[in-house]
Amino acid sequence: MAATEGKTTEPPRAWVEQFYDSEAEVRGVLDDIREAHLLGEYEDVREKLRAFGEAENGLFRAIALIVIDVETFYSDLAEQYEDETPPIEDLKALGSEYSRLDDPIELVLSERINELQNPQPGLRRGFRYSDETELPRLDYDIYSGDVELCQFIHPPSQALVLAQSIVNSTHLLLERVEANGDPIASAERERIATMHDHLTEELTEMAEYIEAAPEEDTSTNLDPFDDHSFY
Repeated sequence: MAATEGKTTEPPRAWVEQFYDSEAEVRGVLDDIREAHLLGEYEDVREKLRAFGEAENGLFRAIALIVIDVETFYSDLAEQYEDETPPIEDLKALGSEYSRLDDPIELVLSERINELQNPQPGLRRGFRYSDETELPRLDYDIYSGDVELCQFIHPPSQALVLAQSIVNSTHLLLERVEANGDPIASAERERIATMHDHLTEELTEMAEYIEAAPEEDTSTNLDPFDDHSFY
């Protein structure tokens, strides 16, 4: 850390001073990442930001808070400078210069702070129907920011297999946490309860569309849907 007037400088001022000590190198990294973003190489952008964070944690956090424009970062910085003039306007100009990177930077910052991977997933969905096979199909793309994580096009039964697997895994996770006596943040408990209510409502509304014939096999062992009737 940097030392000022015989005192150890703490973050965020220490991070800012570290930035000015290596400004040219940091700008070179950011310029490279911005170019990849402009070219639509979003996965490469994510990996470059992760590498930056791994190599220079403090610098990355400072740049992230500057680009995302977090006001508490600047207020904390002003307190540390006391009677000196903090370089807030200069840092805000830096943030504006690389503002195109605010979304991927925020996601990678969330990964590092909260130990997540590809956080804040977003969904793009479409609906298809085949007259020949009489199959509706769900066309699903899962994204984290601009990075596409996966795509699947499946009939409703297989989409529900995936959903059931995720719900089951979540249930097992909560059981394990409870068995270990580990606390869960109250905000997360509230979100779990809210999503549980939403799932219950959706399943209740879906029930009217389920019409299984009496002779139909309703075994819970579902095989993947295979349709090889090409002619």
